[in-house]
Amino acid sequence: MNLQKLVFSLTSLVSVLWLQILATPVWSQTQQTSTIASVSFEPPDEDRPKNTVGGASRNDGRCSQDPKNLQPYITAVLPSDRYGLTVESHPTFLVYLPPTVAQNAFFSIKDENDRDHYQTFLPLTQKSGVMAIKLPADALPLETNKTYKWSFVIMCDSSLRPDSPLVEGEIQRVEMNSSLSSQLKGATLIQQAALYGKAGLWYDTVATLAEIGRSQPNDLELATIWENLLTSVELNAIATQPLIK
Repeated sequence: MNLQKLVFSLTSLVSVLWLQILATPVWSQTQQTSTIASVSFEPPDEDRPKNTVGGASRNDGRCSQDPKNLQPYITAVLPSDRYGLTVESHPTFLVYLPPTVAQNAFFSIKDENDRDHYQTFLPLTQKSGVMAIKLPADALPLETNKTYKWSFVIMCDSSLRPDSPLVEGEIQRVEMNSSLSSQLKGATLIQQAALYGKAGLWYDTVATLAEIGRSQPNDLELATIWENLLTSVELNAIATQPLIK
């Protein structure tokens, strides 16, 4: 092969390779953002029992030993009516924990008849941020179509006291419908969060997003999605707080 033919062959090869590169999808950060930036919560359109959980935390949400100007206070990661749905038998509950000297917390779940369903003491690590409390696999599962009341109490000393900082919420487990189950198969975690939000499943939406956020704490896009979601349900005060691992 003479030099002219060799040059022509190399030029043709480079052209083919370049066309292949141009034809290959590039999953840039911008494209990923356009796919996941629509995570939102659509409240379920349903009748439910009148909300019975408390409002603001007792004792201004802080222990007497904590700074007097402590803000934001302990907060349940819930919409303003402090109620949400899940399809999980053993769901995850999220609570914002402010800086505190307390070393332990108490978490409990009661059924519709005010009977104890689950309770445990939780060690605190002196870290502030949104913490996750997962109902363990060996605990009794939540029954479908039943509403449970849960409480998270900061133990300022070695015992539970009437003025201990506390937040409460309600949770109802519903059946997973076949359409959602089908859509979840093969979906990424961020896609699952979007599907849960569209289906009105608050607990599953925030638990899934928090799981991603804890594994990717420096992802600014995820942080923005999380902030927008919490702001949409009037949780502006804790929307930019870190997730506790």
